[in-house]
Amino acid sequence: MNTTKHAVSAVTGLGLLSLVLTGCGGVETASGSAEYPTKSVNLTAPSSPGGSTDLISRALASSLEEPLGQSVVVENKSGANTAVGTKEVLNSQPDGYSTVLAAESLFAVTPLFVEDPDAVTMEDMTVVAPVSQEEYILVVNKDSGITKLEDLLKKDSVNYATSGAGTGGQFAQAALFSLAGTKATDVPFDGGSAAVTAVLGNHADATATQLAEVKAQIDAGELVPLAVFSAERSEYFPEIPTVEEAGYDVDVVQRRWIAVPKDTPEETVSKLTESVETAKDSQEFQDFLEQNLISEWDGEPADVTTTVEEDLQTYTGLVEKYDLTAAEQ
Repeated sequence: MNTTKHAVSAVTGLGLLSLVLTGCGGVETASGSAEYPTKSVNLTAPSSPGGSTDLISRALASSLEEPLGQSVVVENKSGANTAVGTKEVLNSQPDGYSTVLAAESLFAVTPLFVEDPDAVTMEDMTVVAPVSQEEYILVVNKDSGITKLEDLLKKDSVNYATSGAGTGGQFAQAALFSLAGTKATDVPFDGGSAAVTAVLGNHADATATQLAEVKAQIDAGELVPLAVFSAERSEYFPEIPTVEEAGYDVDVVQRRWIAVPKDTPEETVSKLTESVETAKDSQEFQDFLEQNLISEWDGEPADVTTTVEEDLQTYTGLVEKYDLTAAEQ
């Protein structure tokens, strides 16, 4: 009897030791894997440094570290209107450690101008949370002598800079100049900051980009804002008219959201969604949005897919109606 009691006691002791060691090794989920996240999370900014996508990614990453409990590393991977970096993330392991700040223009505008059988689609991702939305603003160099939209549209010809073929800024300008009957040539660059630099250097007549990318230059008087491509005037520049006020129905907004590869575990996505929403509500991120003239995009992950589908339909109608191309002449 004593031997039996000692045996049971020994087994029980080993069981307790095992539990203690397991607890020291990390918290276990029902599936037996350590609770996410257990290491740093990568956030890809699929653009060059200095543009809105880069700025938003870095601000969000900074506010995201506390709710996630891990560091968030931002990596720039530019190219093809955010397609290069976005595609790399969506083709990576669906473990929650590779995330991307996706841009709507890649899914609602680019397909209308660029044929790519290997292009990523909304079906290749799981949307984590909507993040931001920005109006496009049309600007010219201060030395151009142009102060009103009508002055630009009356020019014999216009060379307009874009952040690439099939981007929101390219589409907005192509539609505007086509509606106005202005002869215009698209001059593509790799990213919005490069397009702005071209206008500042008088290598292009105008560009349409997000407010955050030209705020400093407008404040310094180096660039002159002519109009915004939105249904209503910007809350940040209420004195600047919309292109619709001038009679041109062109409403293009750049929206961004956090995404991960499809098939990412639900519990991982839930943790990310909760953490992103907490980061968005932080004072640090709210201050960043206000300082950079960016609006928060509130809503559920499902709202992202619905919005992209609706905008794609609207933009398709404009492209077909006015026979727009990626290099409208």
